[in-house]
Amino acid sequence: MDATIVPKMQKHYPVLLKEIISVISPQHGGTFIDCTFGQGGYSKKILDFKNTNVIALDRDIESAKIANQLKENFEDRFIFKNIKFSQLSNLKLKNENIRGIIFDLGYSYTQIKDPLKGLSFSDSGKLNMQLGLNSYSAEDAINKLDEKELERIFKFFGDEKEAKYIARNIIKERSKKIIDTKVLVEIIDKSKKRKNFKVHNATKVFQALRIFVNKEISELIFGLINATKVLKKGGVLGVVTFHSLEDKIVKYFF
Repeated sequence: MDATIVPKMQKHYPVLLKEIISVISPQHGGTFIDCTFGQGGYSKKILDFKNTNVIALDRDIESAKIANQLKENFEDRFIFKNIKFSQLSNLKLKNENIRGIIFDLGYSYTQIKDPLKGLSFSDSGKLNMQLGLNSYSAEDAINKLDEKELERIFKFFGDEKEAKYIARNIIKERSKKIIDTKVLVEIIDKSKKRKNFKVHNATKVFQALRIFVNKEISELIFGLINATKVLKKGGVLGVVTFHSLEDKIVKYFF
């Protein structure tokens, strides 16, 4: 299932909420796993139906604040775990009737606008991009990896056509440590020979760095594998993807 990125708004809403709910059919009851809890859009909607239970996961510890509020209203029906969705098999589920598992692979408006996360190329922020439970940051990658390693990341994770020039210029410019997103955007802008007025010049590099820092490809693969292990026969696995690399993996897996 594919999705397009929604316009900026003050509150994050799952882009395919109605469609996912119609597919997983929570009106029939059962337990559902929300693998990307975020701001709780899917979980809240599922819990509106009686005889439902939700196990929510999110690697971003900030999501725990919203999860705690939800726990107050649905104490016996809602559980939150601050883990990666690749760790689904660690939940030690016994007799739960897992009827649906949801992955929404986008990130929320609050994450994008958080300057400490540095996910946005439109605002100045810390060159971080860690979504939680990480081993390294975008700052580490930009300042420590060699030219060939950076080129591969931009090329394979971002499909960036000018990966070689961007990587080369990053190496030239990092005699003074690169720690701000705006500085990286300026380097990318200067490196691009072909300007795209429909898509921001930094889009593909930022996507590639985020994927690399959060190990999103291996996380997705292991998440899907482990989801099928815990899903009951006749259950539904719903995945919302946001770019072609994710989309290819999910479709191939299905």
